[in-house]
Amino acid sequence: MSERELHVISNGKLAWKEMAAIATQIHPYVTAIHIREKNKPMDEVFMGVQYLLEQGIPAKTLCINGYPWMATAAGLGGLHLPESSPQLLKIRDSYPSAHRTGVSVHSTEEAVKREREGADYVLYGHIFATGSKLGVEPRGLEQLGNVVRQVTIPVIAIGGITPARVRPVLAAGASGIAVMSGIWEADDPMETVKAYIQELQQQEETRGERLEAYE
Repeated sequence: MSERELHVISNGKLAWKEMAAIATQIHPYVTAIHIREKNKPMDEVFMGVQYLLEQGIPAKTLCINGYPWMATAAGLGGLHLPESSPQLLKIRDSYPSAHRTGVSVHSTEEAVKREREGADYVLYGHIFATGSKLGVEPRGLEQLGNVVRQVTIPVIAIGGITPARVRPVLAAGASGIAVMSGIWEADDPMETVKAYIQELQQQEETRGERLEAYE
């Protein structure tokens, strides 16, 4: 897997069986699979997570969105929180765990704040126009670059990122990308993941060559 990160975020449209079928194929190639099911009851989400684990999806690959207790109870590798979440210190005091914790942000100020609180990464977007944010102006590559320059933790870009847009996103300084419907709703999710990975790897190789030339 590329050193660059690829986060795959559930889109709230699939049955657990469908999600598991795709996750089983792609999990060895991605950084994390986010379970983001805001329209499902909490109990159903927990049972869905258990189902995914039973189907062989590694706990370390799963990242739950919005339920700190669930990340701890299921021993998941990741916890992701919305921008409106309380201070991370309060959350970690209540639910101590070794999981990696990220937060969604929509401004440089919020990214800086969350880094100070101890976030392991921030998810920033949306970068390009996307169907899930109809009518909302995208933040674009310039603002992405501004966020990257103000924090030292990884900035993961989200929003309308196709394989063809991976390189400019990484060139702006992002440590990786997050994709939603672009993978889950693809005709061939595995081939689509490979297309993203190829772009991520090529950018990483180019970066390595530049560093070697500099040295």
